[in-house]
Amino acid sequence: MVDLRARRHGAGATTGVNLVVMAYADRIEVDSDGAITAHHLDVRVHPADRRAPGETDLALVPHTHGAQRVGYESSARYTADQFGAIESAAGNNVVVLLDERGRPIGAAYGVKADLLIADGDMVVNTKALAATALSVDVDAAGNDIRVQIRKSVAAAEAAKKLADQRNPRFTAYTKQEALSSEG
Repeated sequence: MVDLRARRHGAGATTGVNLVVMAYADRIEVDSDGAITAHHLDVRVHPADRRAPGETDLALVPHTHGAQRVGYESSARYTADQFGAIESAAGNNVVVLLDERGRPIGAAYGVKADLLIADGDMVVNTKALAATALSVDVDAAGNDIRVQIRKSVAAAEAAKKLADQRNPRFTAYTKQEALSSEG
């Protein structure tokens, strides 16, 4: 889960965040009449947002947290009206998500929003949505937004690993272990 605490990103770290909202076709709830009542959306900080560099996870909901509740990883529940607000705010900043065989499986929407905590998850405040200048379309290298997210996370993980190698963390668990490791 992305770390948007003020001590890391400064005051206002959860306001005006550029987001990628991924709506997968199979992550919906329907009523008895077949009308969609809810969407389980996978929302990530856009990899070009100022808060993305150094983050080893850009998801608003922890990887398994959403799966434990509703069966979908990194997803939170949004009503049909909330999803409509996201679609409206994104405008033309939307791209179809394809599986490895080129079949459509959902869509990615680019929005800018404030974030809230609801039921222990970080979620989009759908009453504070706006368009974002950051595109969710393929980048200059031809990478779709999911690949761009993975590359941003991989770069952060590599940097963290390098920093840990340069500055090993103290790993003694007890005072006795710490004293004995001094030689």
